[in-house]
Amino acid sequence: MARPRGRAGTHTTLIEAAVPVAKVLEAHGRVSRGMIEAGIRARSHAIKVMPLPGCLRLTVVSKGSRQELHVYGITLDRARALLSGPEFAGYNLNFPA
Repeated sequence: MARPRGRAGTHTTLIEAAVPVAKVLEAHGRVSRGMIEAGIRARSHAIKVMPLPGCLRLTVVSKGSRQELHVYGITLDRARALLSGPEFAGYNLNFPA
């Protein structure tokens, strides 16, 4: 039986910028934590949301690394509402048009 909310998979590591994102989304759906890529030269924190068949792919970028999260059970509109809160004011949010 599938868990409707919480963490999916066995990876437990999150980059610092992805911690608040995962915390908010895990309260409303399942979040699968992906690989961490180091050596990224970004100027600020950013979240890019891409709809995929059956899930959303969130790419969270910090000043030194990037991590992909796959979110299940949350629609694109719901993710937009959850990530538009004041705790994400310092992130550049990129949603599809």
